[in-house]
Amino acid sequence: MEKSIVLKAREVVKTYGKKENTFVALKGVSLAIKEGESVAIIGKSGSGKSTLMHILAALDRPDSGELEFNGKDVETFKDRDLDKLRNHDFGFIFQQFFLNYRETVLENVMLPLKIAGVSGRDRKKRAMEAMAEVDLTNKAGNKASDLSGGQKQRVCIARALVTSPKVIFADEPTGNLDSENG
Repeated sequence: MEKSIVLKAREVVKTYGKKENTFVALKGVSLAIKEGESVAIIGKSGSGKSTLMHILAALDRPDSGELEFNGKDVETFKDRDLDKLRNHDFGFIFQQFFLNYRETVLENVMLPLKIAGVSGRDRKKRAMEAMAEVDLTNKAGNKASDLSGGQKQRVCIARALVTSPKVIFADEPTGNLDSENG
């Protein structure tokens, strides 16, 4: 059975700066990502990889071009719909961890579920399951500030998985992991 296209970009353009200082980060980028497909975007530093990821994840808007999620034009989404899309359908793993260092590992992993309105008991169960997938259940009560770089990265991976998203956006997700966990 043919897998459906989950995310589609057509002729996406993104520029930064003005006049003689204009930098074209993306010039007419088109791609389609099917359900279950793994896609790696590679290129040298400054080639627009992160810009493309931010646009595909609806964290930024293109100057021109189209972006569709499950056949729907993302440009037509209201802010509330974009928030829901990013919370329910997308998971994020960034180079910078974006953890709340005053919170525990468990609280950091539960955050997307809390935002989604999932009950406390179900939040904890699902977060512990996601943490088990990255071998972190023994760190559930630790503050995020007390973890190694690799452990922090695994918290981010668990947080990205906890909502069972349709798409996971990962910007160098294994950069801080050792060979056993990467």
